[in-house]
Amino acid sequence: MKAATPSLSLLSLLLLTSCTTTTAPKVRQVPQADLEQKTRTEQEFTAFDLHYKEEKAARIAKARTFYAKVREREASGQSTTCSKEILWELKALLTQTANFTLIDQRLADLESSLNHPELEAGADEQNPADGTWGRCYAEWYCKLDALYDDLGKESYKHREPATPPHFLDRVNGPEKLTEYLTSISVSDIPRTGVDNLLEFNLSLGNLTRLILHDRPKGYGWDPRLKAVLMDLIMHRFRNPRTGFWGERYVRDGRVVFVDDLSTTFHMVTYLHANVPNLPRVVDTTLAVKDLDYPVGWLFKGQYWNHNNMDVVALFKAGWPHASVAQKQAMTAEIEKMLHWCLTESLQPDGSFKPHVADGSLEEGEYYATSFLARIGFFDKKERFWTNREFPDAPAIREKILAYVLAHQKSGGSGGSYYESILEDCLNYRPNSPHG
Repeated sequence: MKAATPSLSLLSLLLLTSCTTTTAPKVRQVPQADLEQKTRTEQEFTAFDLHYKEEKAARIAKARTFYAKVREREASGQSTTCSKEILWELKALLTQTANFTLIDQRLADLESSLNHPELEAGADEQNPADGTWGRCYAEWYCKLDALYDDLGKESYKHREPATPPHFLDRVNGPEKLTEYLTSISVSDIPRTGVDNLLEFNLSLGNLTRLILHDRPKGYGWDPRLKAVLMDLIMHRFRNPRTGFWGERYVRDGRVVFVDDLSTTFHMVTYLHANVPNLPRVVDTTLAVKDLDYPVGWLFKGQYWNHNNMDVVALFKAGWPHASVAQKQAMTAEIEKMLHWCLTESLQPDGSFKPHVADGSLEEGEYYATSFLARIGFFDKKERFWTNREFPDAPAIREKILAYVLAHQKSGGSGGSYYESILEDCLNYRPNSPHG
């Protein structure tokens, strides 16, 4: 899924249209580019390949068969780490590219992985040949994501990789970083057959976490990168009208910005809410609530715990700066999401109803539990939006805790999400008398 480098004229246009977000007006309606995003991208992929819809449908049908097998094995406690990596990347390719030769290769890889369960567990180990993580991923940005999962977190800040991660050298320099991020920050789907949104989102987010915190330990980032990266984030990649971050698209002879909930969540979260104009972010978040992902909250018109987690994180960041009307609106929306989570998503055994968009059952468990933790369902000190009491919270916490502890060693995403549930969401301390 390699993106074409923008031409000089396109780069010039991007520079001319980049600006800060200090003077944009209040968001009163959803930008037209956001409203039409789904329709436009489908049209653009079809313009690239007239048979795009039929070709994609055929691959989705095959992928669904493999998807069911992976979830069945994960649910039964079998290791699915390698298959999960291929499946996650495959789902990304099916939404981000019309390169069906590449998709077919990944389908074949997934079938082979499922036929060799003995090879599953080694997928999350570092490759000594090139220093990458995620051995069953093929895309660079997916390997970058796997690296952060293994070595980028606070708990691993003193752990140095066995093999130097020289695959990061690709972006280790002001010109290298700028060229790479700029090249994937804009998509020209009719020309390339690629939507760079997901690669841009994950790469920008993970590089932000790694570079700003000098991780992984022992890797020497160019000391100039922090300033360069912050300039790109604040002045190049942010929509001045809405305060959101997202991808830009070449359409009708110009570059248009399309807002992305996930990228915005990542930027606000990874910068610890130290971004200007958070009330505008709140306005935009509320304005796009009825739209489907990637712009809005919904997935095929329904709630999704992953997006609900992103939404409440943005609400929490913006709450200290919000107006009374904004706070009332946020409270009402959190009530709706909470009701859905507890009555439709939560299952009697402490799991959550599987969602096709989640990378694994493990990830789905994390997103739902993180949503509950972020709104203070388990901990009153985190309950920024209401003074309500939740008498069922302790019992629900225990159900979730029991489920996670029972499945921790067979997590489809290698167990890192289960670890985050225990440590960050449930504040679980196994040696404490209260757990």
